[in-house]
Amino acid sequence: MRHLDTESLGMLIAIVDSGGFTAAAERVGRTQSAVSARIAQLESNLGVRLLERSRRGISLTETGERLVAHARRLLAFESEALADLKGGTPEGSVRIGMPDDYVDAYFTPTIARFAAAYPRVEISIRCDLSKNLEPEVERGQLDVALFTRDLARPTGELLKREKLLWLAARGHRPERNDPLPLALFPTGCRARPHIAAALDKAGLNWRVACTSSSQGGIHAAVETGLCVTAFAECAAPPEWRRLGPAEGLPALPDMEIGLVLAPAASAAARRLAEVLRAGLSMPMAMAAE
Repeated sequence: MRHLDTESLGMLIAIVDSGGFTAAAERVGRTQSAVSARIAQLESNLGVRLLERSRRGISLTETGERLVAHARRLLAFESEALADLKGGTPEGSVRIGMPDDYVDAYFTPTIARFAAAYPRVEISIRCDLSKNLEPEVERGQLDVALFTRDLARPTGELLKREKLLWLAARGHRPERNDPLPLALFPTGCRARPHIAAALDKAGLNWRVACTSSSQGGIHAAVETGLCVTAFAECAAPPEWRRLGPAEGLPALPDMEIGLVLAPAASAAARRLAEVLRAGLSMPMAMAAE
């Protein structure tokens, strides 16, 4: 085999990303039997097995993993070449990941600018803890991620430092309770260990009164007046009270917002990364205009 069929490579990637032949067929607009036949022909032409099928589902062989890594780069270059020949406007889709609390502050104003400049690009967003998003970019499951960097082992490109603020709802004084009731993101949130360490160092008693994987859940818990929380400044509701030494709470470290881009990122993904870089370098008021 002297040449790789990019359409078959696209089907292979669709199987990996969607988890099976049926979903992949829907994604590429072909029948399941057509996708299966193309993958079988690809394996035959290469003389290797690319996929293992079992009761647990479909997984890549070691050779399949290597081919998928090459395939993502080849298709990214193909997409960029086609976009250039069509006038330089990227097409296709971009998969972006970020923590839930960055969506309103950074994604909402960014997506408006990006969509206006690149109307033919489809964007899908996945919200999760930063520690889960980084490896998904490395595995090719996401094209770009905006995330909170691990201060002990920082990775990716540093875009901005954000103050971590103590917050409580107006009209309530949960900070007077002992132990201090907290509403926090789940274990694995990169701000959570710093919050706990600051309280422990200050000798304060505390307890987790509410855990939520979404900013909306934390918001609801704080609005009841039962809990204190800590958010990055970009995500802090303006109507909430900012707390600090006057309320007996210790200083918190700044958090770092990073960007990571897949090695085989398409032209569209790289353009989205550029828009994110520009957006995070703007003052918040200007970025929201």
